[in-house]
Amino acid sequence: MRTFDTLTVALEDWFDRPLCDLPDALRQRVEQEFFPMPWDKLSRDQRRSVALQTDYQRDPTTEQDRRFWRNFFERLDGLKKQVSEWAVVVTPSAAELALKESRLKELKEEIDRMDAHQRLARVDYFPERKPNQNVDGAPSIMPTVSARFIAYPNAMHQLTRRLGATPEELAAWIWLGPEDGGLAAYLNANELVPPPRFFYATGSDTHDYIAPLMACWFREEDINQFDPADRYIVGAALIERWNKLPGLHAVAFIQAKIAESRLLDIHPIYGGTRGTFSEHPDWPLLERGLFPLAHVQQIEAEDFSELTPALNTTATDQMAKESDDNMHVRPPIPTSELIKSPGSTVRRDARKLATLSMRKEWQEAYRAAAKERPDMSDVWYSKHIAKLAIAKGRDAETIRKFMKP
Repeated sequence: MRTFDTLTVALEDWFDRPLCDLPDALRQRVEQEFFPMPWDKLSRDQRRSVALQTDYQRDPTTEQDRRFWRNFFERLDGLKKQVSEWAVVVTPSAAELALKESRLKELKEEIDRMDAHQRLARVDYFPERKPNQNVDGAPSIMPTVSARFIAYPNAMHQLTRRLGATPEELAAWIWLGPEDGGLAAYLNANELVPPPRFFYATGSDTHDYIAPLMACWFREEDINQFDPADRYIVGAALIERWNKLPGLHAVAFIQAKIAESRLLDIHPIYGGTRGTFSEHPDWPLLERGLFPLAHVQQIEAEDFSELTPALNTTATDQMAKESDDNMHVRPPIPTSELIKSPGSTVRRDARKLATLSMRKEWQEAYRAAAKERPDMSDVWYSKHIAKLAIAKGRDAETIRKFMKP
């Protein structure tokens, strides 16, 4: 089989050069591949876009993906055509009017679901990504063809039954990924082999990190064998737990512990909450953040040593209530149970804090670059940051996933 020769990689160092500067063989290839679009009349980003589109259409690894999206959009166009046809149907009777309205509602709901699926599932194509390595250069975690996958409901049920896990914790584990003691999630595993890896869309305008999980699939083996390196408590539950203590203002106390680098606030879409980024009023509230139980345990052991009995009593009383009232919020856990929970070692905590700090530096560099050169693409910004010392050896694709606040 002939090896796929990616045009994007061949042109990587030439997108900002005129056609006459390109080597003869590459210039002839550009004239053929770009026709009828003249290279010299396109911007750097437009040239890259054309090369990526050309590679995507010819890359053998995208064949199944292309087939899926071709069928997807044919189905979507068919639904929209049905909406147009039903919209002009004459309804002389009340029964016919009710049928028309019911059918239009069903069609529009299915279109909305497909639109949501499209926003969640589609990812940028990068032919330069090596098939046997992940974006950090480590061995790939892409599943083999023979891997068995299970959908989110089954995976969540197993994790809840075996570990007492919550959807919020699963979101945190997916955000961390297997490289940092979490889990890998995938998309369209029912029809694509291998399925694409799921990543949270950084920079999204929503704070809801649970809804995207509905489209996720998981390797059954991963779920069965998963032993979490860390457990997490939702910010709302932590605030409620600590607010029970006399004289303690939980929100202010949490913000103080974050400032002391003793408590880490995680948000799978934004990276953090207003507890860390108070200058961003559009960022998630502390209540939506996720906090490592190991950090909570250590703070309670060190700062609440005289209040441990009160904490345990409060938690026991509250756990007797219906947890459904808190809409998936993990109920407070007695200090004794926190101590039993699997937690981070000092070394692992330090590594995760360093990772979060590094990503925040990327976000600051992205904001500065976007302010200075607002018309550049995300690919350009990520490659720009990859050349800086703050990249710490990470490649541009890794940076692109985490650089947007």
